[in-house]
Amino acid sequence: MKKTFRLVSVTLWAVLNDMLVIGKLGRKRKAMYAGVVLFTLLMSVLSFFYNFMMGSGLKMFDSLDILPAIIVSAASFVILMTTIFKIKGTVFGFKDYELLMSLPVSTTAVVASRLIILYCFNFLFTIILILPMTIAYGILARPGFGFYIMSLVLMFAVPLIPLITASVLGTVIAYILSKFRRNNLLNIIFSISLMLIIIALTFAFRGDEQELVNMSKAITQQVYGLYPLARLYTNAVINSDVLAFFLFLCISVSAFILYALIVKRLFKKINTLLMTGQTRANFKLGKIKTGSPLKALYSKEIKRYISSSVYVLNTGIGIVLLTISTIAGFFVDLEGIMGGELMFSLAKDNAVLYLIIFIMVSCTSMASISIEGKNFWILKTLPVTPMAIFISKIALNLTICLPALLDAVLIGILLKLDFLRIILMFFIAAASALFISQYGLIINLMLPNFSWTAEVAVIKQSAASVVTIFSSFIFFAVFFIFKFVIPTGAGAYLGYLLFMLIVDMILYCILKSYGVKRFYSL
Repeated sequence: MKKTFRLVSVTLWAVLNDMLVIGKLGRKRKAMYAGVVLFTLLMSVLSFFYNFMMGSGLKMFDSLDILPAIIVSAASFVILMTTIFKIKGTVFGFKDYELLMSLPVSTTAVVASRLIILYCFNFLFTIILILPMTIAYGILARPGFGFYIMSLVLMFAVPLIPLITASVLGTVIAYILSKFRRNNLLNIIFSISLMLIIIALTFAFRGDEQELVNMSKAITQQVYGLYPLARLYTNAVINSDVLAFFLFLCISVSAFILYALIVKRLFKKINTLLMTGQTRANFKLGKIKTGSPLKALYSKEIKRYISSSVYVLNTGIGIVLLTISTIAGFFVDLEGIMGGELMFSLAKDNAVLYLIIFIMVSCTSMASISIEGKNFWILKTLPVTPMAIFISKIALNLTICLPALLDAVLIGILLKLDFLRIILMFFIAAASALFISQYGLIINLMLPNFSWTAEVAVIKQSAASVVTIFSSFIFFAVFFIFKFVIPTGAGAYLGYLLFMLIVDMILYCILKSYGVKRFYSL
């Protein structure tokens, strides 16, 4: 048991180190854990306000009792969806598999440590979703003390069944995809399709408050049929049903123990199956193509990008959603969705913000230096200038953002903007894409991380990605400043465009000076 918890501690420390490492600055264990706690608190506060508003609406229609079932079902669904694609890399097929198996620890300790880590990550989602719901429901319904006791105890068991289901599905999907040559492409297509289906269902369920309540009740009954544990949870916490309370605990814990025993028995076999790649037997030597160094670098960036489903999904989904939602706008009643003519007019005045936000979150360059990992030295030894390397990485980001230029024109047509503002939106989209490409690269040069053990650590959880995304939102405030100074016509658009062009030129100069020096010093 001591070795198991030691493995858990080391792995969690490595994950936090990957997430929060900042160049060569000191790495404080307490500061890292404090950062995770702060993030959990902030997200929990947002979750509380959302639960309180939803609960207040349900209470008006005497339907507050369905709130726990809705949130528990939502938490289970989130755990299911996020865990499916984390199984390979967490429990099976993880990078340090051979190293861990060579250590003087038992297979049982390794399996237990991986399952505990997977549980810890999912329990974080559970806390953020269920604990605020418990508090919000308590304020609105004023239940007895037993409600809080049962809710807190069952909160620890909520992730277990979704985790088991996701583990089985994720392992099967990973095994099937491993048999295809284009398994990363299939993974990307499957993930994006799943996200689009969820978004489509979200937009499909709209109407007035009473319709939403009726829909929530109908969905809750369907959830009870598909996931009986949700009914047990509701009966336990709402009706103080002791039998339902113990049934929920026993079923969840027993199923998890059984799953752990099966994983222990098949652990080595499953890892062997998932980590054994497929070889091609029909290789034929063709023509060797040559090109300019810049073209070769750009081709390398493209291949590296599409080889990682995590990279694509976390940096390209913004543009995909922008394009899909823009096209969908031509087939729905936008004014009705927005809630009337006033909101539609407000959307027209600030249409450029909708465009900018998706471009700002679609940044590949914020991880393009760190993603080189331990092979960064190879990049430094190439017979090319640092600026050629920078341009290839910027070009990748611009390629990803290219559809946003067409989206800018379509949004202008959709919102019936005048010709001048449509043209300005087009160039603002181009300037914003160039900005985030250069800005993300500079931040990543300042805050690199070459010691990562999982790609997601530098793509989604690193200091460079957090700083890039959140600091870029300052430019929303800049647009509102221009709106305040020039409140009418296309003046705010023109002023913002000129500002972005100046910033782009400044960033290019920074790359040529500081960026080159920093590149050589890494």
